[in-house]
Amino acid sequence: MAVAASHSTFLARRALETELSRMAALVENQLQAAISAFERRDVPAAEGLIDIDQRIDEFDRDIETKIMALLNQGPLPEDALREVMTIMKMTGELERVGDLAKNVAKRTRIISQEAPASPNSGVARMGRASLRQFSDILDAYSMKNLDAAKAVWGGDDELDELYNSVFQEILRAMMQDPAKVNACTHLVFIAKNFERVGDHATNIAEAIHFQVTGSPLVEMRPKGDETATITAEFPKRSGVV
Repeated sequence: MAVAASHSTFLARRALETELSRMAALVENQLQAAISAFERRDVPAAEGLIDIDQRIDEFDRDIETKIMALLNQGPLPEDALREVMTIMKMTGELERVGDLAKNVAKRTRIISQEAPASPNSGVARMGRASLRQFSDILDAYSMKNLDAAKAVWGGDDELDELYNSVFQEILRAMMQDPAKVNACTHLVFIAKNFERVGDHATNIAEAIHFQVTGSPLVEMRPKGDETATITAEFPKRSGVV
């Protein structure tokens, strides 16, 4: 009887891993497509992505239901419990990244109706950087590669520095051309969404560390977002001191 129960638990854990992998692939594709739609100002593509988010939410609910059923079967060995807790953590992080991709798609619909603003390319560059970070952490999770996970965790400040630069560029564009304020405001939110993708990748890195080692990552998390203290001066007019 104990052997049968152990085998049943093993199969349930593998089913969870398979479903999590499918969810991760869907979220990664959604983020990539949202960045592409933004770069190409592709409104139909952006609108299609908004509907995909419902499928990500379904994965989230289904995995949660399966986890609860597994936990109700009885106590799990320590390694199995860590694995299940990590999957639960991963599912939440993936769902939030899906929401961020959806938000990018929603704002793409709006700014695509506006004249292009100069910071667009910088925001797109930031989007691609966030996608690389997210893809790297998914690879680290699939291979349970602690070194790769810590590399993503330690590299989050690079994305923050890029965000600081893009944020300042958007502020300057607003100051120089008030007609671009509406588009630039949406660009600020899109850039922030990409910065948040990096934060969720960092959270996943910490979850991987817990699963592999059994202990939390206690080092100080790298953080370089300085936008809360950034100000911009109005450009001086000709002849005005």
